[in-house]
Amino acid sequence: MSNRADRTDQSIGEYLVRMTTPPRISLTTFPAALLAAMILLASCSADAASPSVAGSSAPSRTAVPSASTSAVAEELDHLVEVLERTHPDPYHGVARADFVSALDAFEVALPDMTAEEATVEMMRIWAMLTLEGRDGHQFALPTAAASGPFLPIRVYEFAEGLFVTGAAPPHEDLAGARITAVESTPIDDVLAAIEPLVPRDGPATVPAFRPFFFLRTDVLRGLGIADAGPVAVEVERDGATETVELDPIPLEEWTAWGDGLGMQQLPADSRVRYLADPQPYAADLLDEGVAYVRYRAVGHPDVARARAWFDAGQATSLVLDLRQNPGGDNRTYAPLLALVEDVAAANPGAVTVLTDRVTFSAAANLATEIEARTDARFVGEPMGGGLNFWNDVERLRLDALPIPMEVAISVRYWQFAAPDDPRLTIEPDVAVEVTAADFFAGRDPALDAALSSTD
Repeated sequence: MSNRADRTDQSIGEYLVRMTTPPRISLTTFPAALLAAMILLASCSADAASPSVAGSSAPSRTAVPSASTSAVAEELDHLVEVLERTHPDPYHGVARADFVSALDAFEVALPDMTAEEATVEMMRIWAMLTLEGRDGHQFALPTAAASGPFLPIRVYEFAEGLFVTGAAPPHEDLAGARITAVESTPIDDVLAAIEPLVPRDGPATVPAFRPFFFLRTDVLRGLGIADAGPVAVEVERDGATETVELDPIPLEEWTAWGDGLGMQQLPADSRVRYLADPQPYAADLLDEGVAYVRYRAVGHPDVARARAWFDAGQATSLVLDLRQNPGGDNRTYAPLLALVEDVAAANPGAVTVLTDRVTFSAAANLATEIEARTDARFVGEPMGGGLNFWNDVERLRLDALPIPMEVAISVRYWQFAAPDDPRLTIEPDVAVEVTAADFFAGRDPALDAALSSTD
């Protein structure tokens, strides 16, 4: 076992980029394959014992006979070196000694772990770097080629629990069912076990990203929840409980069915404005002179039509909907930001911004700039993205692990709020929770609340 603890901590406190001008480097959304591939474990301690969920019936397991501990040790040494060379402040959320101790314990325990347990434990350790927030892009994943299969469903964490929002054939009728257990493990225990695996900018990142992990069978196996083969999922619908055997499907098949962002976003729904159109940008002139602008992905928005409504006096208030927007290129939203600023300056109190847990990365940058520059009211859920956070990741492969993995290392601090702002997100002026009852009935109480604020 290498002596990683003897290394000099060269990066702590040496660098913060303080943004005072528009950014010159883009923040991009996760590629579809990586979105579909995010997922894994439990406990935040440095104990690297084989992971399992309390109360579950442990599936059969076989330790990894071929994992080369010497090769892994070299890779972990290299990982720490690259992390400390690349991330300007790698241990902003965890003591270096705790992180290094977790790696050392992982190396010792590896010969007694299954491949999936080793993968989950590595993801848990890597997530330790982000648990205090502001580093939600810094994930660890199996490589696309090594990724295990996925449950053939889409899920979302509503206020009432985890629900199926869509299912691949032959289980289409599962949409609308609430998941109550996986194998013998209650769903609350499953979600609690996954929580420490989630990289985050703040608390709202967890329900936004946790479905990536839940759908991965290698994560469920690594947690001791499921075994190889079909996964028994207990669901509740129409007042009755039943168990459904789900045959996992490959990542490529899942993304072809569920689309690249289907593990994060709600499915399309023609009854609800912000879910009706998959296009990145759309604008509608509603009653009472309300311009409704929906921005689902950060790219080049053509705001000419919306601006013309205000110039002609047809619109006097603006509702900007940033829900379900995971980000994009933050160099491109300037025309939309300028429109928001102009409307707010001409009509105090006329701008309302809708956010939710999926509002992330460049979309969070936009929301933070709007908050800083205008009197806009915020409605909905707290953003999953932060106000100030690390990003612009570089990736490093760990090929010696039983299941090859890739980790992301942040290289830049994006600061759009004050340097000493302690907040991890924007708390809405009007909080509106997302419920399964509203979603499946085609209701949008957050937009209703936003429109009422424009009256």
